[in-house]
Amino acid sequence: MPEPDYDRIWNRVVKDPVIVRRHKIRRVLRYAAVIILPFILLLSGVFLLNRDKPSGEMAVSFERPKNAILLTLSDGSELNLREMQQKYLTRESMVEIRQDSTKGLVYETKAEDDTVRRYHTLEIPVAADFRLQLSDGSVVYLNSGSKLRYPVTFGGAERKVYLEGEGYFEVVRDEEHPFKVEVRNMEVEVLGTSFNINAYPEKPDVQTTLASGKVQVTSGTKRVVLSPGEQAACVNGDIHVREVDVREYTSWKDGMFIFNKMSLRDIMIQMERWYGLKVTFFGSGIEEYTFTGMIDKNLPAAETFKVIEKVVDVRFSLKDRNVVVTRL
Repeated sequence: MPEPDYDRIWNRVVKDPVIVRRHKIRRVLRYAAVIILPFILLLSGVFLLNRDKPSGEMAVSFERPKNAILLTLSDGSELNLREMQQKYLTRESMVEIRQDSTKGLVYETKAEDDTVRRYHTLEIPVAADFRLQLSDGSVVYLNSGSKLRYPVTFGGAERKVYLEGEGYFEVVRDEEHPFKVEVRNMEVEVLGTSFNINAYPEKPDVQTTLASGKVQVTSGTKRVVLSPGEQAACVNGDIHVREVDVREYTSWKDGMFIFNKMSLRDIMIQMERWYGLKVTFFGSGIEEYTFTGMIDKNLPAAETFKVIEKVVDVRFSLKDRNVVVTRL
């Protein structure tokens, strides 16, 4: 076959109006991309930086308030444990009371005293938690906004204390003297075990979560015995038992928040208590958003909120001691 006339074919192609128009459009777009692309990259960088950076209110340094940790003695006098620098505090009812950098408030019995029952009350403010060692060696961790009333020395047939708020108990075993915790209209009785009681006033129920050993929970005429990993919820005289992950309810004493599909409403109640804040939700339904994760309690408030923002479609605005939660 004869060789094609390539020059004639090429001239027809380059003179085709459709091809010429497409070629011009592509050339314009190529030049436009060269000019516009740097601006797009610049704007994208600014957007990402602003997205990762907290708002002006969140960037403000915030410190938890340092309210007084009050110890009320049997004569009604009060000691602010934050201001007590010396290790030895006082001696009362044959018990030496001192502060320890790791053990918190420690009661050490120096002699038996079964004549007069004297009580102390330890009150923990918001934005704080505290460790207490009772005279029998049992240890109590008290969470923010909690109060414990207890005898200076234990005597008689039982060891009994009175709790408001939340406390984690590590009880020294003594079969002849059962340990009892009275809270609201219920009672928890143990011989030697570790358990957590949550009885904050905003909660309708009282939750007892068992970490080890056995406890007996009594509410009205009903009574149940818990095994490790079980939780009893008492409300209106009824007791409901279920299996739980104990860490979710005891991690606070180890300096951690552990949330498992917890609503923002319940999470922010804890944030209010731990950081001394006032939280406001702006928008319907935001309180029901859930979050799962583990957060260090020692993080500043702004950092804690940034962790939640990375998972939940909300924005936190922190100013002074007020937090506004909005939907993204």
